[in-house]
Amino acid sequence: MTLVELANQLRPIIEQAVSAALDDATALQSIPLFPAWHAGLTVQAGDRYRYSGALYRVLQQHTTQDGWEPNRTPALFAAVSLPGEGSRDNPIPAVRGMEYVYGLYYLENGTVYLCKRTGEAEGGKIILHYLPSELLGLYFELAQ
Repeated sequence: MTLVELANQLRPIIEQAVSAALDDATALQSIPLFPAWHAGLTVQAGDRYRYSGALYRVLQQHTTQDGWEPNRTPALFAAVSLPGEGSRDNPIPAVRGMEYVYGLYYLENGTVYLCKRTGEAEGGKIILHYLPSELLGLYFELAQ
């Protein structure tokens, strides 16, 4: 057996072990070790998959389908991010499908945004499949 064949044989086992064992902080430093999302997977709540360079957590059990990609279905997936980040000086990198927290700061393409919406209290959460620049004036404002 070649080294490549062995690596291909061990990859699913490594993905399964890693996805269950790593905390979010370590997982975000090890995204390539997680299984890639694709249509036809049976996924469980809490499972994590990589998609388009980001790591997503499954919110409810389902079988994945084309059109239900993690960055497009906030009812099924949330991007994994670290708690405690989100200050003006340490904004959270924004990705589609993540859980945003009102009152925290997010970074998109070098621009910092504050998640803020009239009538919503700081600390409240919402999963959006849009980037801050696409919801400017609705859910976000430019950071001052």
